[in-house]
Amino acid sequence: MKIGTPTPPATGGAESLRPPATNGKKLPDAPASEAAGGSETVAVSRLANLLAQGESAMESTPEIDQGKVAELSQAIRDGRFRVDPERIADGLLSEVRDRLAREGR
Repeated sequence: MKIGTPTPPATGGAESLRPPATNGKKLPDAPASEAAGGSETVAVSRLANLLAQGESAMESTPEIDQGKVAELSQAIRDGRFRVDPERIADGLLSEVRDRLAREGR
């Protein structure tokens, strides 16, 4: 089951953002900072940063195992699925310990 339709990948990589080769010639409408040999500053919005973080998180998220989902769904329907609260608590505590260790606390 898919949610929504996938977005087609953006075309053109970093190369499409580079200015065309000038073979040593100066472009006629270059901004003053470029004409004076200065550098340009690019500011990325907060939304762009959030989108990049979201994309990164999605790339690191494992694929869904549809077979496992079907198996669990059937176990729930049949009444065979059991929740083990001790296992859940142990997993949560382990995750917290790992995160604290990564943060250096």
